[in-house]
Amino acid sequence: MNHPASAPTPEPLRCPCAEREPHQHDDEHIQRRLRELLDARLSVAAGHATTAEVPRAPAVAVLRDLDPSRFAQSVVDFTATLSPGTAAGWLADFTRTVFLVGDPVNLARRLPPSFTSADRRIAWYAPHPGNRHRELSRLLRRVDGTVPTAPPSYTVRGPSGTAQKAASGRLTVATCGLTLPHYLIHLSHTLAEAQLTGALAPGDRVVVDHAPHIDRLPRRASYTRVHTDPLRAGKLRAFATLAQDPQRTKERS
Repeated sequence: MNHPASAPTPEPLRCPCAEREPHQHDDEHIQRRLRELLDARLSVAAGHATTAEVPRAPAVAVLRDLDPSRFAQSVVDFTATLSPGTAAGWLADFTRTVFLVGDPVNLARRLPPSFTSADRRIAWYAPHPGNRHRELSRLLRRVDGTVPTAPPSYTVRGPSGTAQKAASGRLTVATCGLTLPHYLIHLSHTLAEAQLTGALAPGDRVVVDHAPHIDRLPRRASYTRVHTDPLRAGKLRAFATLAQDPQRTKERS
């Protein structure tokens, strides 16, 4: 993937698949299922809103450059550091995150982050409405860039801790038409919210792979990222889905 560039976030890219025959998401049954999943996510947000520890505000991720696997792992590791109240507030606010370009090493003294990746290339700032976040936005530019047609797969580890029923899974991200900022948004939402809702547990190992579209929802999906499709008015789209192995699903039922 391209390194983040200092430029405003672009509009969604025109998907090269846009002119193909309508895929399965156009089917009324699939759209109804996506609506159910989105409504369930809205209910989760409403349920956590009353337990928020701080007023709703986005998290901030500062990236020196981008290795997708390291970024994905940083999402999981950062999320694990949040207090229950802050985690509830972030979940209620749909894990909103701002992605900025900068060097965490240069920022560490002036604006100490909440979490820094082991290689010091990625810094995370927990959701907080104070001046620190506004100062970061003034100092740094938002991430920009493109996503390759077929990004490579990589593996993400679940949060550290006692693994009672560790399992493997597969997270598929639909990349057709995505800019780099949109890729980061959908990936981070999926990993953070799967972790906060218990779908991603300590010791789990998840292979992240990519497809132009997610035309079929996995039967054993434990988390699906659903949002409006910016290229198809009035339609919903599954941007990412986490499916765990059958044994894990059976144990959790």
